[in-house]
Amino acid sequence: MSKQHYNAEVQVRTPSGELATIYADTTGPAGMSAAQVRARAEKVALAEVPGGRVEGSRVSTNGRRF
Repeated sequence: MSKQHYNAEVQVRTPSGELATIYADTTGPAGMSAAQVRARAEKVALAEVPGGRVEGSRVSTNGRRF
């Protein structure tokens, strides 16, 4: 089974109203959909900012498999 590296950037509004950017890069099975990567990244981001709210996110990959 090949794997792939995914990049994720999630903007989270903190409970105090500040905007924080969380980088939740990950490695997973090759061919994950953007929705799958985004869901994983948003879960990580919300764990980093308890009580936060996701404002936006961006995911990508370089396409290389290993």
